[in-house]
Amino acid sequence: MMQSMPTTWRMVKLGICLQRRQNTVMPASLSASSVGLVGLEDIQDGGRGGITIRSTKPQEIESLKTRFDAGDILYGKLRPYLNKVGIAPQAGLCSTEIWAFGPSPLVNSRFAAFFLASSFFVGRVASLTKGANLPRLDTGAFDSIEIPLPPLSEQQRIVEILQEAEEIRRLRTAAEAKTAELIPAMFEGFFGDPVRNPKKWDIEPLASVIKGTPKNGLYKPAEMYGEGTPIIRIGDFSGGILRTSNNLQRLRISDDEIEQFGVSNGQIVVNRVNSIEHLGKSLLVASLTEPTVYESNMMRLDSRKEKVLPEFLIACLQHESLVAKLRAKAKKAINQASINQTDVLTLNIPVPPVSKQEAFVAQVAQAEEIRLLAEASCHIQRAVNASLSAHAFSGQLTADWRETHADQLAHEAIERDAALRQVGTVIARARQSVPPDEVPVVAPGAERLLTELNREQLSLWRHIVEWVKEKNGEPRNKEKRIWYFTAESIGKTLKGFLNRHSQVIEGHLAVLAARGLVIPVSREAQTKDTGEFVFGNAYRLPSLPEDQLLITEDGNQLVTENDEPIIAGQTFGDYARIRELERLAGQLEKERALT
Repeated sequence: MMQSMPTTWRMVKLGICLQRRQNTVMPASLSASSVGLVGLEDIQDGGRGGITIRSTKPQEIESLKTRFDAGDILYGKLRPYLNKVGIAPQAGLCSTEIWAFGPSPLVNSRFAAFFLASSFFVGRVASLTKGANLPRLDTGAFDSIEIPLPPLSEQQRIVEILQEAEEIRRLRTAAEAKTAELIPAMFEGFFGDPVRNPKKWDIEPLASVIKGTPKNGLYKPAEMYGEGTPIIRIGDFSGGILRTSNNLQRLRISDDEIEQFGVSNGQIVVNRVNSIEHLGKSLLVASLTEPTVYESNMMRLDSRKEKVLPEFLIACLQHESLVAKLRAKAKKAINQASINQTDVLTLNIPVPPVSKQEAFVAQVAQAEEIRLLAEASCHIQRAVNASLSAHAFSGQLTADWRETHADQLAHEAIERDAALRQVGTVIARARQSVPPDEVPVVAPGAERLLTELNREQLSLWRHIVEWVKEKNGEPRNKEKRIWYFTAESIGKTLKGFLNRHSQVIEGHLAVLAARGLVIPVSREAQTKDTGEFVFGNAYRLPSLPEDQLLITEDGNQLVTENDEPIIAGQTFGDYARIRELERLAGQLEKERALT
């Protein structure tokens, strides 16, 4: 996977390692009174691994299903970018849009599941899916992808570390969910149910507490997206909180359109067209730092603050009883429902005294501080887990452990290679390289790695190479230097779809890193809002001379804690990378002590 893959590891195709279940059945033919059923919707997305198994009567299931056993890997092949993968807690039946993989003598099932959930693998399958409306990953494409295969005992060691980190992430996510319940509970305590109105507040239609009438948002075709003005879309927020304020999509629009469809801090947007379960979703806009617009499936409200404060209004609009009232007004069509301005304007809400609202808002501010701390903690843990995963599947995470178990691993590697030969796997094989005139110059032996990249990934890698060349060509640079970059910083230098689309770029960088075409490092960065220092993912190009200085993307020289210049040849790999491994180990020790 990485150019420096350990000698006891092998790259083996998934089709050889994983045993796909082929036993499809018609559930109505089963004699059992009930069966466990799993659909795509029952597997958590984002690689979180949770699986819900529903007890269902066989005769109520009409289509073919696949049998699976407890401990099998379940992987969603439809829309694989959703990253639906997990380990089945019990036996049952699953949709044919889900692959079930049984135990294999070559690979630990949990090791394989962690690999399938990794950002590298998600980025890899993005180029292999077929179909525009319902993209799927076909069997041949999946089976041809290679997985790094350490000896089984090292696989188990990696699983133990990643499971511990995953458990810490789960506990932090649960804590974040609890904090998200604070504001609704406080609203209920201050004002009661806004529909039943047990505290007998004055009731007024929404029309009387907002300025003017609601304003529908902006529609633009897909080709207008990529750069320009930020736009809030329905997927950017949940629970009234803008989740991606620093990574909104952008589109090219005129100044008049910005003026007409702009949204400001303190205003509220409400989803007016969606599936019924998402209709009425709302957001109190905050923390915007530049002109921003909102999409056409939302309408914008601006409260009259002498009547209702925006923090009170958003909490009121998000109360489940008021949301139900709004959805009851919806006009339903196939797969979606809608509300109009009249539906919103005639919605009755309680209007307590402003002094009472102000007391509530003060409490909300304190709860928001708690929520932000919990969110930041979860964000850091996700970064830790992603970094651990990258290190795990490149062999770095268990480097010290591998050294102390060298004899055992060497013996296991011999047994594994013998098993691979039995199934006809060639241990060492060459790939056809890309024609020399089609790719930039790379390190010897690296040309073959470019053959597995899709067009977007290859274009990004070429851009990075040219970016580094340009940096080194600046007059102030008398010698070549090592420059490192992040998905966000390199995105600002791109044009088209990838411009500022750092989430997509991060996935592509994971694919490049998996092939050793870029080297992952880690650096400390200060957040804009809280000022705290956190670690973020960064990368550099490999195969650079040993006497080069390490330089950050803003041109500053990287130094040690004692202010000594860091020279690439002074350590094995990057100094920052070694520090990151040490930090991750320390982080796990602290979390272990807390839990």
